[in-house]
Amino acid sequence: MKNFIFLSFLSIFALFFSCDDSETRFETRIVANAVLENKDVIRASISVESERPINESGKIYTYVNYVFVNDRNLGVHVIDNRNPENPQKIAFLKIPGNVDIEVRNDILYADSYTDLVLFDISNIDAITFIERYEDVFNDFGFAQASLTEPFDQVDYGDYDPEVSFIVDWTFTEIQVEIQEFEDEIFAEASSSDAGNVTGQGGSFARFKIVDSYLYAVDFSDLYVFDISMSGIANQVGQQGIGWEIETIFNRDDYLYIGSQSGMLIYNIENRTQPQYASEISHWQGCDPVVVDGDYAYLTLRGGNVCGQDLSILEVINISDKNNPYSVHEYTMQEPYGLGFKEDLLFVSDGPNGFQIYDKTNPEDLVLIEVIEDINVFDVIPLEDRLLAIADNILYQYTYEENGLTLLSEFVID
Repeated sequence: MKNFIFLSFLSIFALFFSCDDSETRFETRIVANAVLENKDVIRASISVESERPINESGKIYTYVNYVFVNDRNLGVHVIDNRNPENPQKIAFLKIPGNVDIEVRNDILYADSYTDLVLFDISNIDAITFIERYEDVFNDFGFAQASLTEPFDQVDYGDYDPEVSFIVDWTFTEIQVEIQEFEDEIFAEASSSDAGNVTGQGGSFARFKIVDSYLYAVDFSDLYVFDISMSGIANQVGQQGIGWEIETIFNRDDYLYIGSQSGMLIYNIENRTQPQYASEISHWQGCDPVVVDGDYAYLTLRGGNVCGQDLSILEVINISDKNNPYSVHEYTMQEPYGLGFKEDLLFVSDGPNGFQIYDKTNPEDLVLIEVIEDINVFDVIPLEDRLLAIADNILYQYTYEENGLTLLSEFVID
């Protein structure tokens, strides 16, 4: 059924009594068209392969002496980093629809659209696929390829979540007829629908392991899996927590969850039953977050599909988990990932450089260095060095008193 928006009573009057005075014009709209693939075909394609060229680098993750680089929606590249000055690619985990991973005690957990899949990496030279848990995630969020281009409406075609995954999107332009009645407009409306070894991810993580539990967030829900038994993931919880959820970060007994409209705080003293504590709202924007002590740091990127045009680095006081409040905002151009090491805060401002702040006083950050000509997506500050991923290149830096020194630059070709 067609829905029409009538902007005033005069429009209705004009429609019925003054049609001869109407003018017709056309407006261009962008339609995102779903590209579908059969679930059985996708599931059968999961495998461990020899190293291969990367298509588009996404998130990074580090575990023991290895770095894992997400190839957006395709899988994970495994890099031997025992010699940080000379990393080597050693394998590719073909995982269609993959967004994130976590590793605990040599078991790698990864999403594959609506599925959770497990790999044994105890022998890094002979990684094995060991288990698949089907349809544990919602039919949206993890289940769909990301929409990274602006659009006005969505065409799902013959999509049936029981049969297919949405593996990609194509974009087409259509002309929509709009009639005007003397300055008033009506148009057809469109709607859019402790002994254990764990690795470390960056600020864009959607997976987070705390003790023997794996937490995951998709577009709207928080999932909890008991992974205390090696090679087994028992889902013990799922709850809706909002909308446009993007990232998850853990500090002590709390989860800090970034969404496009704010940051949520959940208490996980009871690991299987996360409890809402509070949230702080902001205008629409893409929102990774990290936490150190009594302060949370988040970048809010506007523009494109993220929302408003404004972009900032925001500092939030979280000393009272039930009453967080913003203490300072710093104007950015196109911020992405961030991380910290002691009194240093590292923030990517996209093509505008990689910024380093002194956060000795969290409420008054001091910019001390900008590394130019590098478009960092995300970072992982380790104890002895910092990892950064940018345009299919893995950068590694050593810490200096007031900045960083480049250790190696590895092109993941």
